[in-house]
Amino acid sequence: MSKKLTCICILYTILLAWAFPSQLHAQYIQTYGGPSAGINSFDGGIRQLRFNAMPGFSSPYDDYLQYAPAAVLLGLKAAGYESRTCWGRMAVSDAFSAAVMAGLVNGLKYTVRRPRPDGSSHNSFPSGHTATAFMIATMLHKEYGWKSPWFSFGAYTAASATALGRIMNDRHWASDILAGAIIGTAATQLGYFIADRIFKDKYLCDGYQKPESGYDPTLRHYEAEIYFGWRFFPSSGKRPGSIPRSGSSVGLQVHVPINPGSGLAIRTGANSMTFSPGGASSNMYDIAAGGYWQWPFARILEVETRLMLGYAWHREGNGIDLIAGPAFSVITGSNFKLKAFAEYEAFSFTKEKPLVHTVQTGIAATFFW
Repeated sequence: MSKKLTCICILYTILLAWAFPSQLHAQYIQTYGGPSAGINSFDGGIRQLRFNAMPGFSSPYDDYLQYAPAAVLLGLKAAGYESRTCWGRMAVSDAFSAAVMAGLVNGLKYTVRRPRPDGSSHNSFPSGHTATAFMIATMLHKEYGWKSPWFSFGAYTAASATALGRIMNDRHWASDILAGAIIGTAATQLGYFIADRIFKDKYLCDGYQKPESGYDPTLRHYEAEIYFGWRFFPSSGKRPGSIPRSGSSVGLQVHVPINPGSGLAIRTGANSMTFSPGGASSNMYDIAAGGYWQWPFARILEVETRLMLGYAWHREGNGIDLIAGPAFSVITGSNFKLKAFAEYEAFSFTKEKPLVHTVQTGIAATFFW
């Protein structure tokens, strides 16, 4: 990641801490959950999605999985597998990273004092487990990602599973884990940046080759991404109670290239839906496939469009699912993109009902190789 992108991540974290949580504090401290975590909000919608799908879920796996990339990193180093830096320089880089991460996480937790979803304490924002997991995953990525992108993929998969576990265990809001992921990743980037300025070219392994940022648009690239979204239903006010009012979503999407910049898109997702009046909520699940087209420019930027057709199922029935819309990506490293998207989606659960029209916006973290 370039110095400019690192600075952007840190600035975003500071702005998030100042503008978002400080305003929520007054609301959450008076009433558990507060308006911003209500069923019609992004955070509340993701939590409702969890309760609709797995109301009794409880597992401590996320307490241990957050450290899995560290075990791999130390095991590879101890076995003599060549990494980016020697033990001493790596220890300094990691110490800087951990200090930045711990300072930001604990400073925000006990300043914001956001209630946890389960009401157990007032230190929900940001997620410390998620920040730790992404910090360690980025350490493994920095030390071994240049040798094979699969080290990075495995590390960030474990970190993402840790983050989702915090939601499934009802310990964090979705925005808590998003902030934790940003802090953990940015802290390691900053820690390595500081160490690189101190040591320069000293104590680097002989075979280390600095990876190129961005990618060659003339080549075919596979992609795998996890996304979070927020949708609204433009026609819900015309027929109150008959169609959903709002909802949050989470899902996975894979791109299989046919030509450079285009190919097959496959998606599966889960969506919470709130009906009005009364606030009844239920989940919709969908799977879709279609095409995607990408146009990279300015070396680290990319515009994308997609068109998919699939199948959705819901308590009211099953039906077709049509998805179309644009996305904008920033390439943040040799194998990663941050993506923002907006799309039109329409579906019909029964033959008697016309298409239900929705608009969804969201963000995605994408791994490509």
